[in-house]
Amino acid sequence: MALRKRANTLTEEEEKRAQEIYDKSIVIECLTWGIPPFKNPNYLLETRDAGVTATHFTVPENHDHLHEALTKIAEWYEMAEQKGAIIAKVAEDIVRAKKEKRPCAIMGSQNGKIIEDDLRSIRILHTMGFRIIQLAHEEPNYIGTGGSGPDSGLTRFGRKVVDEMNRVGILIDVSHCGDRTVMDAIKYSQKPIAMTHTNPRAKVDHHRNKTDEQMIALAEKGGVIGLTAWSLFVTEKRGIRPRIEDFLDLMEYVINVVGVDHVGFGLDLAPQWDWDPHDYDQFAAHFPHLTTVAREERNVEELDDVSKIRNIAKGLLARGYEDNDISKILGGNFLNLFAEVWKK
Repeated sequence: MALRKRANTLTEEEEKRAQEIYDKSIVIECLTWGIPPFKNPNYLLETRDAGVTATHFTVPENHDHLHEALTKIAEWYEMAEQKGAIIAKVAEDIVRAKKEKRPCAIMGSQNGKIIEDDLRSIRILHTMGFRIIQLAHEEPNYIGTGGSGPDSGLTRFGRKVVDEMNRVGILIDVSHCGDRTVMDAIKYSQKPIAMTHTNPRAKVDHHRNKTDEQMIALAEKGGVIGLTAWSLFVTEKRGIRPRIEDFLDLMEYVINVVGVDHVGFGLDLAPQWDWDPHDYDQFAAHFPHLTTVAREERNVEELDDVSKIRNIAKGLLARGYEDNDISKILGGNFLNLFAEVWKK
């Protein structure tokens, strides 16, 4: 597969080809920490200018209940209106955003806690525009378990949540879920599900990364795995900031395990922390096992800003991937998944 090993070895002609692939592709960044209000009011416009077709934004805080989430949803609609952005509710909205050269946001949550203990909340969230919900973050909730602690899998209520999310058309995410909850979600979901932002545990032994068994099971049911550029999940070498080649090594490993049709990326960018380090410090205090000491090193060096996402196309081209496969990884695979799962 590999013709070269480094993106910076591209010739001028190959640089042009990589740019052309990127420009023509649907590009989906499947996880950015996007809790309003943004410190940078123009971030949505910056995603569009960076060539990103659509971004999956975390809308509520991880500890929010439904009424708190609804307030942040209202703020998101205001931001979208001000910036001329499309909030994607069906896959065709993402295609339309590409044609109209408009920013596009996918609203999601990293914790099913917002559902509380009422299945009717799922229909409310769908009606309000939510299209991705992670079942659990770093601790248990009514649905299942997140994090590295004891995991009892999906609860009885959790199985009903999976059924209802399938029914209304919200994509299930298990990126932060515990191992048993992950396998239960794959087993009981009638629709394919996603790991929007994770990496292979076989290469980087962190509880947030997923086993080959989990990734294969997810892919066999049509799901997609988004590789993340969050530093702790990219390398086990402490004190050494990973580079894009480390990220691409992990991406290639997952491609070899599940196939190119089941791979994308969710970089876990957090643009608001660039303007307010205090927010990052608060997160680090609550989740020390998920954060680096230096906030500047939290992401892979060449993937620490939305403007650098095009480096993925360059790196894959340098490694000998065909144009069509690069386009799949850039966003085509997630787009197909959305088309299968989402409902108006």
